[in-house]
Amino acid sequence: MGGGIVGLACAWELRRRGLSVTLIERGRPGRESTWAAAGVIAAHHYGAGPGPLFDLLRRSLAAYPEFLENVGADEVDWCSDGMLAVARTADESAELTARVSWLTEAGYEAELLTPWELRTLEPLCTGRVETAALFPADGSLDPRLLAADLESAVRSVGVEVRTDAKATSIETDGSRVTGVDLVDEIVATPAVVLAAGAWCASLAPGFRLPVRPCKGQMCAVRAEGPRRSVNFPEGVIVPRAGGRVALGATQEDVGFDAHIDADAIRQVHRDAAAIVPGLANAEIVETWMGFRPQSADGFPVIGPTPVEGLVVATGHFTKGIALAPVTAELVADLICDGRLDPLLRPFGPDRFA
Repeated sequence: MGGGIVGLACAWELRRRGLSVTLIERGRPGRESTWAAAGVIAAHHYGAGPGPLFDLLRRSLAAYPEFLENVGADEVDWCSDGMLAVARTADESAELTARVSWLTEAGYEAELLTPWELRTLEPLCTGRVETAALFPADGSLDPRLLAADLESAVRSVGVEVRTDAKATSIETDGSRVTGVDLVDEIVATPAVVLAAGAWCASLAPGFRLPVRPCKGQMCAVRAEGPRRSVNFPEGVIVPRAGGRVALGATQEDVGFDAHIDADAIRQVHRDAAAIVPGLANAEIVETWMGFRPQSADGFPVIGPTPVEGLVVATGHFTKGIALAPVTAELVADLICDGRLDPLLRPFGPDRFA
């Protein structure tokens, strides 16, 4: 249930392991939070510190090249030149220095840069910066292209894809899942993966799943961009093919408010231009928004539920693109083999019981 990047990846992996799979999507696959994502693939991005989330992200990052090859996603604007992070204040510099330190201790490539070294590496980054860092193992891609390739891949291997299919509930018999109610029919099934992103909470049958939408607004400008993604506390600058640069993103707890706020977009643009001044006068060629699925504690919710046969894969928040390969692998382990990987134990929905 759910045709975003996580649902598509799970459907593909389950079908690859021999199951008959139906993917149910309320609209069109890849057109919600996946469509709106920046596409950064990093194990420490958006505040992932030492611990289980870093371990999960690191495993997913390592799996990405093979994942892309296996699904035939060879033209997704994949950039493997690393990611930069910049700090503009003493507090930001202290955080970035500490991040480089613990990442290095963990065996993850990370290097502090002076402002001069940053400008040598990325001549367009001429804004006021106190400290910067390079993370050579990080990457980025265009989530829209990846979603399109994944949809083609799942269709080509025989997954039944149902679009514009509104699921009203998950059917159960006692403590076991039996199907999915689609208003005018019930799709019978012995197993369900609930991967409906920000819409998951209302579909959980008989247990608490505290996942809510976090609105993110972004824009794209037509301009020369940096060679690699540039991360800063308010957002990220991501070069795209065709002379476009994606800029984002806001984080707003406003429910399912789909309005695009011109003032918010202007602020996103200004924040990016403070790092790369050449973007200041660049034409904004697209604006968009999406609803990230954010759990009550900010961590993903992946694992078995009190309902036998029902597995959840949601709450990825700002890291859905980065976590898609490992989520699909571990969900398939659960459904096909009944095996709960130790990596998933901290992320189970039972923590909200």
